Amino acid sequence: MTTPTLDIIIPVWNSPAETRGCLVSVMESAQTARLIIINNGCDRTTELMLEEICDHLGERALYLTMERNIGFVPAVNRALKRSEADWCIILRPTTIINPHCIQQLLQTTTLEQAGLVTPRCLPEIPLPTQLLKSNCTTLETCEISFVAIAISKVMRETIGLFDEELDGGPWCLKDYRYRADAHGFRTYLAATVTVEGQPAALLGSLERRRRLVETARTICQQRWGTQEHLAIYLPKETDEEKLNETLKLLLSAARHGHLFELFLHGRQYHAACKSGATCLHCGITLHKLPALFTIRRLARTMTALTTTYPQLQAVCGLDDTPFPGFDSTLPHTKLFQLAKL
Repeated sequence: MTTPTLDIIIPVWNSPAETRGCLVSVMESAQTARLIIINNGCDRTTELMLEEICDHLGERALYLTMERNIGFVPAVNRALKRSEADWCIILRPTTIINPHCIQQLLQTTTLEQAGLVTPRCLPEIPLPTQLLKSNCTTLETCEISFVAIAISKVMRETIGLFDEELDGGPWCLKDYRYRADAHGFRTYLAATVTVEGQPAALLGSLERRRRLVETARTICQQRWGTQEHLAIYLPKETDEEKLNETLKLLLSAARHGHLFELFLHGRQYHAACKSGATCLHCGITLHKLPALFTIRRLARTMTALTTTYPQLQAVCGLDDTPFPGFDSTLPHTKLFQLAKL
């Protein structure tokens, strides 16, 4: 199998010490990749450091200079326009990667319909619940971060660049991932790869940033809708065919950004685990119910979940199975609606 070509994009705005640490970790981890380094209006000290590193890299570096700080996302877009590589990895200049990170991420890019690949980005993206209960190495996700994100050439040629009118952070990323999903591209988490990065430097006043984020949230939700968080209970007599149908439906909906808590009895839970359901998607969490005091445990778990996630709602199963302990539940057609089927 041919190793994909790779560009690593790093927009830089001052912070020379942190940036040098990032660049050194990249050079040690990706000895054949090309680095696209953007001088995004840096001060002279940082500029000299970048020039020194680019001179050392020679043809392995593409150095772009902006007269002023045009923003992180516009700088990334300028670099993406200059890339011809099969994959690009975008890093913040404060990100530190380990020696095997790049190789492990590239292995994940071979998965079916992969368009975006992310490591576990700390501290922004918490450890998915599934990884505490399984040995998943890869699973689909909706959570991505500019700490580190890999983008395929095929996908970016299909869906275009990031929307520079959004916030340059979470909502800009959500919009891009939604666009990827709408064109059939998958977003994968390389669960065994961890990178660390510091928060991005913010420009402008807090009030301006607040308005920008709120505007980006509104635009994104108008385009793609709001995220739903639902709980589903399958009764003990549910057969494997109905279980698999439910999992398939939840996976389709999770790819559109929705979250699910699926409560299963022991036999169902083990069947789901055997089929790989715990490694389907970060948005689907399986809960195993005990043989004794089943409904009591279900009620306690739902109480804890709704305390943590006030927006969580119960929904009927595919056979209009009611959710025990809830007089008011959403109809099962809600699942088909979220899955866009």
